[in-house]
Parts: sequence; C-alpha cells; structure tokens
Amino acid sequence: MEMAQFERMVARLETSSQQRPWLYIAQVMGLVLLGFVILLAMTGLAGLVLLAAVGGLIWVLAVGPGAVWLLVAKLGKLLIFALIPLWMLLQNSFKALLIRLPAPQGRALSRQEAPALFQALDDMRQRMKGPRFHHVLLVDDVNAAVVQRPAFGLMGFPRNYLLLGLPLLEAMTPDEALAVVAHEYGHLSGAHGRFGAFIYRLRLTWSTVQAHVDAWQGRMGKLPSRLVGWYAPYFNAYTYVLARQQEYQADAAAAELVGLPAAQSALKRSNVAMACHSAFMDKTIETVRLQALPPSDLAVRWAQEAAAEQAASPRWLNDALDRQANPLDTHPTLRQRLRALGVPDEDLSHSPDTLTGPSAAQAWLGEQLPQLREAQQTAWRDAVNEGWAQQHQSWVERRKALADLLALDERNSDQALEVLRLQLNLEPEADHREGLAAFNSAHPDHALGQFLEGVARLDQEDDSGLANLERAIALDADATKGASEKAWRYLLSRDAAAAEAWAQRWRDRDAWEQERARQVDTLSDQEVLLAPTLSAEARAQAATLMSRHTQGVKRAWLARRQIAADPNVETYVIVLELTAWASFRSKGPEIVQALAKEEWPFVTHLCLLKSFPGYKAKVNLVGDPLLR
Repeated sequence: MEMAQFERMVARLETSSQQRPWLYIAQVMGLVLLGFVILLAMTGLAGLVLLAAVGGLIWVLAVGPGAVWLLVAKLGKLLIFALIPLWMLLQNSFKALLIRLPAPQGRALSRQEAPALFQALDDMRQRMKGPRFHHVLLVDDVNAAVVQRPAFGLMGFPRNYLLLGLPLLEAMTPDEALAVVAHEYGHLSGAHGRFGAFIYRLRLTWSTVQAHVDAWQGRMGKLPSRLVGWYAPYFNAYTYVLARQQEYQADAAAAELVGLPAAQSALKRSNVAMACHSAFMDKTIETVRLQALPPSDLAVRWAQEAAAEQAASPRWLNDALDRQANPLDTHPTLRQRLRALGVPDEDLSHSPDTLTGPSAAQAWLGEQLPQLREAQQTAWRDAVNEGWAQQHQSWVERRKALADLLALDERNSDQALEVLRLQLNLEPEADHREGLAAFNSAHPDHALGQFLEGVARLDQEDDSGLANLERAIALDADATKGASEKAWRYLLSRDAAAAEAWAQRWRDRDAWEQERARQVDTLSDQEVLLAPTLSAEARAQAATLMSRHTQGVKRAWLARRQIAADPNVETYVIVLELTAWASFRSKGPEIVQALAKEEWPFVTHLCLLKSFPGYKAKVNLVGDPLLR
C-alpha cells in the first residue's frame, strides 16, 4: 500500500469512527478474524493436501507392488513437483504463526538490586490491575517502553519486558518517570479495555510478521508472503484510529496513577530531555576533534547536564509541541496530548519546573546507580572507540593539510578555497565571512565558494547568505539539494513560508535526480543511441577487455545512451550478439556476468541483442564495433 493511500484511508476511517463507532469496531473485529483465517487456511489447506498425498502413498504401498510400480513410473515426477511446493507452503505458514519475536536487550535488574523501583512497579500493577513484568531491563536510551514477547508468534504465553532508559531516569522525578512507565503499561493493563489491549499487541505482532515475510523463498513461499503483505497494511490502517485513541487513554491512565500535574510535567520533560540529550551527545561527539579517546565518564556527565537542562528547555519544548511523527506513528502531537490532559493553551509552552530532590535514577536505583552508570559508559566507550579513533585521525590530517597549505608562499584558486573550507570546518565558531567574500570577489563564478560563503553567513545569522546559495545553484545545479537544506534549516524558525519554498525546491530536485537515476539504471531498446564520445585511450581499453571474452560472442557494439532526463549524463551500453551455438546453450547470462566483472573505463550496461532487438538498427548505424 502506498503511503498516500494509507493516509487517505486513515482520514476516512477517522471520520467513520466518529460518526458510526459501532461499525468501525465491527470492521476492526472482522479484520482481526480475517488475519487468523488467512494464516490458518493456508496452513490447514497445505496440511490437508500433504496429508492426503502421504495417505495415498501409504494406501498404494498397502495395495501391492503393481500399484507401487504405477506410482513410481507414471506419477512419480508429478508427485514430487506437487509435494515440494506444498511442503514449502506448509513450512512458511507455520513460520508466520510461530515466528519468535527477538528478545529485548539490556541490563537485567533484580528486585534485590533496585527494591525501590520494584516497589513502585508493584504499586502500579496493583492499582492498574495489569500483568506482571517478567523482565526489567536498563537500556541506554532516553525512553521507556513495555514490550510483550509471545512464546508462539501470534499467540501464547506472553513475556512482559519493561525497558527503562537510564538517561531518561536521570532527567525526571520519580513521579514523572512513573507516569511514563504507566503510559506504556496502560496498553497492556487494559486502560483502553481488553479488546483495545488485544489490538495493541496484535499490531506489534503483525508488524513483526510482515518484516519477516520478504525472506520466504520459493513460489509457494511467495503466496503467504503476498497475502501477509496485502493484509498487514490494511490491518494497520484500520486499527490506526483505534491505536491513536489508545494513546490518549494511556495518558489518562498515567494521570490517574500519579496525578494530573505529574503526568503533564512528564510529557513535557520527556520531550525536553530527548532534545537535551541529543544536544549533549552532539557536543560530546564534537570533542573528537581534539581528544584521541572518547570520554570515560559519559553517564556521569549526562547526569550533571540533565539536572541543569532547563536553560534551553523553552526552545526545545516549543519545537516539540507540534512536531509531527512519521505517518505510521500513532502518537498524537505533544500539543494534542497536553490539551487532552487539560493543559490550558496559555500554559502549553511553560517549561516543567526545575528538578528538585532526587531524580528517578537516584530514587529507584539507589546504591547501584554508580555501578550502573559505569557499566553503560564503559559499554558506550567500547562501542565507539574504533570509530572515534578514525574520526580523530581524520581531524589530525585536516589540521596538517591546513598547516601545509598555509605554509605555501603562493596558492592557486583551488588551494586558496581549500584553506577557507578547512578553516570553516576546523573553526566553526569563528567568523569566516570576510575571507570567503574576498575569494568570491576574485572568483565570482566558483560555485563551491558561493556555497561556503552562504553557509558561513547563515551561521552568523546573516540573511545575505541566501543570495550566495542562490548564486551557487545558478552556477552548479548539483548544489541545489545542499543549498536548499541549509536555507530550509535557517528559515524554519524565521519564515515558515520561505522555508517551505526551499523544501519544495529540495523535493523537486530530489524527484528529478531519482528519475534520472532510474533512467540511467533502466535499459530500453526504444531509447536513443548516439555514437560514443570516448577518448582513444578509453576506446582501446574497452576493446582489450572485450577481446578477453570472445568465446560465444559473434559481434559486440559500444554506443552512448541518451538519457531523456539529463542528456549530459555520459553512460554507455555494450550490445552483444551471440553465436548460434552459445545462444542454443543459453550461455548469454554467463557471458554477460563474466564481462560485468571487468573494470570498464566508463559507466556501461551490458545486454544481449536477443533480449533488446530494438537496438539492432541503432547499433549498426551509430555503434562502435568492439568485436567484428
């Protein structure tokens, strides 16, 4: 299902659910039943046919040797061709029913290690009357989640996992953190009814099943794959409206548990904490410029940063209020969720109160907190250590390159621009406008110089940088996407209409580039062919490569393709005519594959004249013979 079709269906169902809720629920229940019917029917049909075949074989063996001879001599091949696909269908259908969801990963917490945490969870479970957690995992994420992992795919003995992000706990009060957990727990505890909780779990399971069907092999494997691929998007679309309503209900359940102020504050602070942590990590990664090793105290630093996060929270909160998730995410915007919890419009942008007292991490993890921080920061350091060293070495090499260029008595235009580019890269806080303006004054037709000046000006809150970006695009259309993205980011919080105009330019260019790439990658014997425009050296190299693969090839031509989207693209096609004997033995794919392994001095496709007969007259007219 296309995304546009999905969005139209969701909009229609939202209206339908409001006008006739009983009909909408009936449709959802019907789709649930259809899903089980699809899987059970495929499995049952394949199993019955396979059982009948095996029963028939047993009957024939019981009848006598004459029937066995008839079965082997007359029907053996037919039975083999029938039984193998049926077995594949049966196997893949059972895979869909019994597929195991991967177990969540994290540091398991025990009741003995974190008694305060488990006491809070016990109280929540008792008051919300939901299932128990079989595993509580501490993860390195600014989030909390409840994951249910059935033992047998779509059904059977679920195991409940609570995932707690230590960075989130460091940034919240215990009541706020409990509100976040209670929201997730509400989906399992039936805060929106047993049917709603069942649909919530089923959506997660179907998304996992759908993610696995592409791996099924064989023609009979494709049958259940296509059925699941058709059904799952419709199921997701029809249950999207219900899932969106469930988010509000889960928020209300959290508010009932911890109180309305804590629930409202939790929604705000979780969004602020995510933005704050993202900025904190960006700042940490920036230290790779000067530090050869990643910091060893990341978790401790974040705990200190989280306690003082409020300085920038108004900006982060305003950014989050109307941030739209991807179309498949059922979570409403933060503004909608806060309004549903009764926050007046004038209070929506008020930052959460400054953290006072112990954080949720301190209150819930107690004496184990230092060890848990150390374990997470050690794991992070080990994970990034290799990449960190490579990035640091890259910065060392850039500084050396800049020093070498500055040491030159004279520099040409490319070297002068490289100095400015490296300075812009190595000294992002400095003002480089003057140097770039001087370069562009001396070299007004240098697209990269205009682009860099535009970026430097926008970084200094200088609107005139937009004109430089326009100039860069005029000089080199390939700068369109990069310039549009820079302009969009600059204008996003200043002029929404102007930002959207730049975003549209990016989308238009991207669509054109994708169409150009499609035409380059797709051969058609209806396209225009031109005489090659290769150098004599490239032409000789191509002839040499072709001479290594003469067996089975009668003739070969080289021609330049004309790409309708962009005639300036230089791409070629080598058309092969096989000998009658090679064609009879179907050697074409083998020959093409062997030629494709060579390193051609130009971008080219290889094809058989037999598969593209429309090329024959064209290559005879303009093609350059590589093999006569």
